[in-house]
Amino acid sequence: MEPKIEGRSAFTVVGVKYHGKNENNEIKQMWQDFGPRMSEIKHMVNSSTCYGVCANTDEKTGEFDYVAGFEVESVADIPEGMESMEVPEATYALFNTTLPAIGETFHNAHHTWLPQSGYRPTGGPELEVYGEDFEPQDPASTFGVCIPIE
Repeated sequence: MEPKIEGRSAFTVVGVKYHGKNENNEIKQMWQDFGPRMSEIKHMVNSSTCYGVCANTDEKTGEFDYVAGFEVESVADIPEGMESMEVPEATYALFNTTLPAIGETFHNAHHTWLPQSGYRPTGGPELEVYGEDFEPQDPASTFGVCIPIE
């Protein structure tokens, strides 16, 4: 499981936000609810690439913020019930994964790859990057998981 190391410029995502521990698959449900509303987002940079942004993790409670959305050029006209989240410039370790393997991928990235890599996590937002070829109904469909490193 060797990732690709890549730099990304800062960007802004607009979408729906979840805060909690995802103990009951709330994020999966949020994505399903978000699907019909995706077209409401104005000023998209690329409508064929969607992001899941995980940030502000509280190590004591296990709670975190998660925004499902699209990169935008402007935060003007944010639809009702949606929010924006800034993603700072960073270097990322990019791992390819599938939805059934996402938990294992995050675990292996943090507990196997990172400790022996010579890098360390920055604590910045982690990304899921769903490109135009991603098919959520296909369990073999791949997407990227990006861990910010230094």
